[in-house]
Amino acid sequence: MKNYLLTLTAFLCLAIGLVNTAYAGKISRHYRHHHIHSSLTPDSLTGDSVIQFAQTLIGVPYRTATSDPLVGFDCSGFVNYVFKNFNVDVPRSSGDFINIGEKIALEDARPGDIIVFTSPTHHHRIGHVGIVFCNQDGVIAFIHSTSGKEHGVTITTMDEIYRRRFVQIIRVLKSNDEQLLLTSN
Repeated sequence: MKNYLLTLTAFLCLAIGLVNTAYAGKISRHYRHHHIHSSLTPDSLTGDSVIQFAQTLIGVPYRTATSDPLVGFDCSGFVNYVFKNFNVDVPRSSGDFINIGEKIALEDARPGDIIVFTSPTHHHRIGHVGIVFCNQDGVIAFIHSTSGKEHGVTITTMDEIYRRRFVQIIRVLKSNDEQLLLTSN
């Protein structure tokens, strides 16, 4: 029964992502090359706003050492570009993400938090970052720019391979701390 519920939760999380991905594909042609001008300050920025903007970039190809939606993104270039849109300063190199923000337990991850992984080839070195898309009953999905089979910005459910590479959840959004307090009470 537990496996069925986890599978159902993962399916629902991905279904939301696929619907949003289809929507993002339609709007990304309009917004891909423009920042969303927002009246949000870094202190009031929500994870939903970050995710909404990040989804407009789905389908931008993977390109090493790049953070330009007209050309492509590597993983840290994508995360940097998304947060920079909201005037939130995050590193440009994936290895530097471990030194910022507040460290959060995986089970407390919220949309808009940053997820950090080791490199697929160097297991003792930070090598990949993304943005938490959802966390439903322990099933985590994240949006990232991957050099894998999707070869671009996509939403991925955390599988066993990513679990083995998982390092840390980094929180840079104060609103996620406030939401955590509200759900704890």
